[in-house]
Amino acid sequence: MNSGNLQSVLMKSGWAVLTLASIFLFAITASYFSFCSDCNFLLKKPEVVFNPFWRTAFYIHITGGMLALATGPLQFVKAFRKRYLKAHRMLGKIYLASILVLAGPSGQFMAFYAEGSWVSTLGFLVMALLWLFTTWRAYTSIRVRDIAAHRDWMVRSFALTLAAVTLRIWVPAASYYLHIPADWVIESSAWVSWIPNLIVAELLIRFLAKKF
Repeated sequence: MNSGNLQSVLMKSGWAVLTLASIFLFAITASYFSFCSDCNFLLKKPEVVFNPFWRTAFYIHITGGMLALATGPLQFVKAFRKRYLKAHRMLGKIYLASILVLAGPSGQFMAFYAEGSWVSTLGFLVMALLWLFTTWRAYTSIRVRDIAAHRDWMVRSFALTLAAVTLRIWVPAASYYLHIPADWVIESSAWVSWIPNLIVAELLIRFLAKKF
């Protein structure tokens, strides 16, 4: 297999994985719209789950996150962009708004209520700021018709969108397989959930960006 074919296989495989991950997380997140106070993640938030400000921010956050997950994967399909440019632009606007208006700002607010110490708060706050920054740069790049920069910043933005997937992999793996103490898992998850994603994003940009 030559390098061109290998890159194509890697791209298709990677897109399939991120799409499945997006569907998985979308399905999990949708369960919160039963508005229960004792399901999944909310079980670990008894001190704030009935706080109307936190609760409002939470539902704004997951609404924006779900929109980003629903619109993100298709944006990286070159054939779709070429054939349905108007749809690509429309979905792109939804993706940008879902983060810049909904998920990003509410994520900043929620960071101050993160489990653990200031280490957790700082980790999630930095992630939210980077999510907003990378998404904003994707927007400003396409406004000046810098398609290459727009592509690269979108890769970084979506890598941060998928931080919730990494979080759901890391926490059980660290707790049940690596036997890391619970306090360390909580503190580390605020950083492990997104730093590896950005590293992978930079590798993709460096070696496979022209295939997007």
